[in-house]
Amino acid sequence: MLYDDVLQVIGEFGLYQKKIFAVLCYQPFISGLLLLISTFTLNTPEHRCAIPGLENDTFHPQDDHHRDLINQSIPQNSKCLLRNQSADELGNMTSSEYKCTSWVYDTSTFTNTLVTEFNLVCDDASLKSTAVMTLFLGLLIGYGIGNIADYVGRKPMIVLGNFLVCISSYLLVWSPNYTFVSVVRFFLGFGIANQALSVYNVGLEIVGPSKRIYTGVISNFTWLLGMFAISLLGYLIRTWRYLHLSVAIFTTVLLTFVCIVPESPRWLLTRGKTDRAKLIIEKMAACNKVKLLDDIVDVTTVPPDTVTKIRFWKMFTSPALLVRTLVMYLNWFTVSIVYFGIMLNLDTLVGNVYLNLFLTGIFEGVAYLLVLFIGDKVGRRILAFGSLFISGLCLMSVIFILMYASSDQQWLMTLFTMVGLCGSNVAFCLFWLWTGEFYPTELRNFGTGTSSCMARLASVIAPYFGITGDFKEAAPFIIYSAFSFTSLVLTFVFLPETANVRLPDTIYDCKMLGKK
Repeated sequence: MLYDDVLQVIGEFGLYQKKIFAVLCYQPFISGLLLLISTFTLNTPEHRCAIPGLENDTFHPQDDHHRDLINQSIPQNSKCLLRNQSADELGNMTSSEYKCTSWVYDTSTFTNTLVTEFNLVCDDASLKSTAVMTLFLGLLIGYGIGNIADYVGRKPMIVLGNFLVCISSYLLVWSPNYTFVSVVRFFLGFGIANQALSVYNVGLEIVGPSKRIYTGVISNFTWLLGMFAISLLGYLIRTWRYLHLSVAIFTTVLLTFVCIVPESPRWLLTRGKTDRAKLIIEKMAACNKVKLLDDIVDVTTVPPDTVTKIRFWKMFTSPALLVRTLVMYLNWFTVSIVYFGIMLNLDTLVGNVYLNLFLTGIFEGVAYLLVLFIGDKVGRRILAFGSLFISGLCLMSVIFILMYASSDQQWLMTLFTMVGLCGSNVAFCLFWLWTGEFYPTELRNFGTGTSSCMARLASVIAPYFGITGDFKEAAPFIIYSAFSFTSLVLTFVFLPETANVRLPDTIYDCKMLGKK
């Protein structure tokens, strides 16, 4: 009897699976906290040069005398220059400008950020981008080597990732300098990537086919809880070290996973570790209050020819699998370009930074609900087509709004941008689920990991897509809509339907997807 058949007997989503899944959902909650905390800790508030020799200088004028000093010392609208005034022998006043080395910041929104503490402004403003990139670089490399879990198992990578995340979170609180921050953020991203991949795949592999959509989508809601939680924490805690400390405390719980989360029995079976898999299945049956017959236990394995030596390059030996893989890579790149391209430019929308992040979470929640309630009913292909079409159409509409709408109609830009983002979020959530269903168990971490690399690559490029708006305001939306429509067509033509279908365990199973 195959593993999916056993799940039909002991329960596709019984009490045991629900308990484990509830624990696993804590990981995306932590990811939501850690990946979005930079919205606050790396925020650059309004600033100007500090007036030389003036103690207790503040960004806002304290009185008329202070205002006069600011006007005399600071060139108008300058953040990086001071004015040097002097009189020549004839008494004529001359003025020159020079770069300053200290600044004062507006503390009305943030008491203290990484930018203000380490003065990442003016000539050093690019260092802020570097700090952002080190986190994404860690994610990129972490996802890139995620296939290690296909060799050593899901649990070891979860434990390693959780340890790195916890340690890195506490180290950030006591960072002595900018270089230390950047290095630690790299390891933080590396840890997040390793835990996220394996946690997600364990969630898919412990349940039956009809319940995968629940584990694949509900975990995204805990990401949203992390988004809402960091919005609240960021509002309440305006000092970056204390904010990081509050999040670090949450990460401590991750260390308990080593005692709670089991290895994936599906992975154990594909690697020929039948005895260990049987122990977990028996525990699963006992918790679900189902008596597992001896003859069922004896045959709880996959066919002998499925226990193979893993070679990821086999995914590229078949023209059909190669095309499907490349299309899935493009899909991840597309939805990430749209998501991060908009998220990194939330300041162009109405509302402050806290409100914008909160509203974005609301729209993401709507997207996840759509996937949850209609994902199995209409199938992956139809839902992907609809979500990418809505995203592309709305983002294309923004182009014409920017070109032809009057100033009092610019609110339409925000509306269509958010609806387009919602469509992209539906596709993003769906592709997470679809990718896990598309790749075989023996290469599932490789598939989701390399696909996620495309998303991390997009997150690195996305800010540069936003820069095109400096040259032509509608340019980013032309790019977003073009990618969306391209992915729409290729997805509908080449990717197989996987809703309510057994998870493929081998590359042969993967080839058979979509064939009647």
